Amino acid sequence: MQTQESRRVWKLPGSIAIALAIFLAAGFAAGCRRQASRPLPEVQTDRPLPLAAPPVAARAEPNDYVFTAQEKAAIDEFLGRHSDLRVATDQDRRGNRSGDGDVRGLYGIYHPYFVRGDLNDDGILDFVLAFVHRNRDRSSSWFSVVVFTGLGGEKGFAPGSFLEREISLARGDLSIDRDAILVTPDLSDDAVRRYRWDPVHRSYVFVRDEEEGDGAPVSTQT
Repeated sequence: MQTQESRRVWKLPGSIAIALAIFLAAGFAAGCRRQASRPLPEVQTDRPLPLAAPPVAARAEPNDYVFTAQEKAAIDEFLGRHSDLRVATDQDRRGNRSGDGDVRGLYGIYHPYFVRGDLNDDGILDFVLAFVHRNRDRSSSWFSVVVFTGLGGEKGFAPGSFLEREISLARGDLSIDRDAILVTPDLSDDAVRRYRWDPVHRSYVFVRDEEEGDGAPVSTQT
C-alpha cells in the first residue's frame, strides 16, 4: 500500500523547468550539428580512377603545321638568332598546285616546306623546314632551307643549320628520299638537288645524279 509520501509528485518551479528544457534542446541540436559535420566515408569501388589528361605534346600553328613541343622550341631558338626570318607556310606557294591532292592522298599530310625523317641514319627523327624573310612580299619571296638534327630523348634538336639560302622555291617543295634531302625549286621541272649526310665531314653534302650509284658525295658550301 502506497503511502501518502510515496504518492507525492515532485514539481519544479516553472522558471527552472523552462531553463532545463532549453538546455536539453540546445545540447541535442549541437549534437546533430557535430554529427552532420563529420566527413562522409569514402565509397570503395573497384573502378579504376580516371587518368590525368596527358601533357600537350604538339601545338597547332596558324599555318596548319602541327609541331611537337621540341620542334617548336628548336624553331623558336632559330628564329631568335634570325629575327629577320619567318616560317614558310603553304600560302607561300605559287603556280599550279593541282598535284598537291595526289601527294596528300599518298602520304596523308603534305606541306611543301616541312618534312620529317631520319636523315643521318641514327634512328632519331630530324626535320627540314623552309623560312622566308618577314618583310618581303609573298610574290617575291626567297627561301632558305634549314635542317634540324634530332638528338633523342629530352635533348630535343641541335640548333638549325642552313642547307641552302635565298633560293627560289615558291613553285617547288622539300622532300626526303630514303636518307637524302630533296630540294625541288619547281615541280614542273625535273631539276632536283639532293643532299646526304656525310659522317666523315659531319655535314650534309650535295650529291650529283651521276654520283648516286658510287656513294661519293661532294661537299658544298652553304
